[in-house]
Amino acid sequence: MSSQSLKKAIFYTQRIMEAKCNVAEIENNIVTHIHAHDMEVVKKFSDLGYYNPMRTGLNELIKYLMNTDQNIDAVAFYSFDYLGRDKMRLQYVMPRIKKYVPQVMLIENQNSLYPESKLKLQFNTDIWKKII
Repeated sequence: MSSQSLKKAIFYTQRIMEAKCNVAEIENNIVTHIHAHDMEVVKKFSDLGYYNPMRTGLNELIKYLMNTDQNIDAVAFYSFDYLGRDKMRLQYVMPRIKKYVPQVMLIENQNSLYPESKLKLQFNTDIWKKII
């Protein structure tokens, strides 16, 4: 599919500092999966750590949406937090993000295939959920 017909997406991750977790590889796999769903990642944002109250990456994402001339079709969120705490935090900012994009997706961790990192990446339709 040509890049002109791909939807434009932004990718945001809430990262962790875990030695046994290959963050770059996981994020690359997710970007590949996003592209396979006819979306092109035009911008990436991230924050480090579970307890970052400032969330500078998330704030930058919102500022970007407010000021960009590009038509952004989707924002995809991924958190390495397998307990789902980040999903609750994202609910708070979702109304602001939904003003600028028609589709918001959350890629969730499931039970672990990687016991050391507590991650299981299952790319199937059950992972993609709209948050309203």
